[in-house]
Amino acid sequence: MANPSQCLEEGAGRWPPRPPGPYSEAQRLALEELVAGGPEALRAFLRREQLPPFLSEPEVQAIARGALPPAAAPEPAGEPSPGASLDASSLTYFPERSDLEPPALELGWPGFASGAFRGLTRVEAHFQPGCGESIYGCKEAVRRQIRSARQVSMIALVMDSFTDTDIFKDLLEACSQRQVKAYILLDQSSFSHFLKMCKDLGVDLEREKVSLLIRIRNITGKTYYTRSGAKIVGKVREKFMLIDGIRVTTGSYSFTWTDGKLNSSNILILSGPAVAHFDLEFRILYARSKPINLKELSSCKKNKVLDQLVRITVASRDLTRENFLRMEFLYLRAFVGNLKWKRSWLHAAREAVYVSNNAMHASPPLTKRNGSLVMRPHWIIER
Repeated sequence: MANPSQCLEEGAGRWPPRPPGPYSEAQRLALEELVAGGPEALRAFLRREQLPPFLSEPEVQAIARGALPPAAAPEPAGEPSPGASLDASSLTYFPERSDLEPPALELGWPGFASGAFRGLTRVEAHFQPGCGESIYGCKEAVRRQIRSARQVSMIALVMDSFTDTDIFKDLLEACSQRQVKAYILLDQSSFSHFLKMCKDLGVDLEREKVSLLIRIRNITGKTYYTRSGAKIVGKVREKFMLIDGIRVTTGSYSFTWTDGKLNSSNILILSGPAVAHFDLEFRILYARSKPINLKELSSCKKNKVLDQLVRITVASRDLTRENFLRMEFLYLRAFVGNLKWKRSWLHAAREAVYVSNNAMHASPPLTKRNGSLVMRPHWIIER
């Protein structure tokens, strides 16, 4: 469907009446134009089809930047192609329910039967900036809720952005000192900022005490597929914290310094039957979430050491004693015990280092480690 004349034989120039519900074929085609040709293609389509704009400029720019081309978004095996013809639907697998097992809430979960009593219905409202005794109403209310969690308590958090170091320290203290268990679901687009905060605080997510009591996973919003196979991934805007299945903190407040100090926001602390809806919603979101691979994160750190070592090698054709010692140190950090990285570095080093006829080897090719011989790279120093 490229223009209104293909929609109806009569009344060209008008789109057919909108069907009940939020779906709009005109908007879908406009989005296809935006992903394929950018903002100008979208504006041209709206003018040609006499459609009013339905996206704000920030939305247009965000979709244009965030759309992933088909090559960057391969379909997992067994799933139908977004552009598959309807004629082939009988040959395509369309399950009504996922055939993958949802991830287990392995730290446990408070069990409540349907309609079980979850306490008296109470509502507390907090605003940022506050008034009266404290101007930091939302942040202090959140920190009080975390500090109120005692042994065998459970905290379940969904957040779009989590970079507030004070709240994170409170959460770590609850887990390490009071054995509180925590599930954390973070929006994928802002997850790197959470990792940066952990690094700045010196928190190692692989540390045994942390990994035993905290589960951190990624989550995204809905995914929209175009006919070409490109996809647009939405963001998570939900913000709530569930404690023991009997209290929930929710509102516009994000766990960031700017929301705690600059932005205007609010939260509600709820108890009673309404908490059951958040209990169910968290389990649904957890089933959709994806785990983070801490081993890959560790590998990335080591790969940075590898890049640094190769840069030193490339930049220093005439290796000084200082550079030689730096390379020895980086070698010990990055390569001992990992043959794959050694091979990668040796290949890069042979490409980069200028070897003259009058050169000497600064270290032996083999070294002992744990009773076995391990290949070492040859540091080559020109005389």
